Amino acid sequence: MENLVWQKEWYLGFLGFIGFYKLDEIIAFFQGEASWWGLANLLWFLWFLYFLPEDKQ
Repeated sequence: MENLVWQKEWYLGFLGFIGFYKLDEIIAFFQGEASWWGLANLLWFLWFLYFLPEDKQ
């Protein structure tokens, strides 16, 4: 734990919260009511990876 530091652009992790706003479209895709673009909204959750700490160098 002592060897970990926040990533330089850690604040970009907040963009992952947009995924919760788009969650209705994602669910609609799996119910067969939306297009493939609804599934593309899952990519918003990848922004949460910026909250993961990285090793010190």
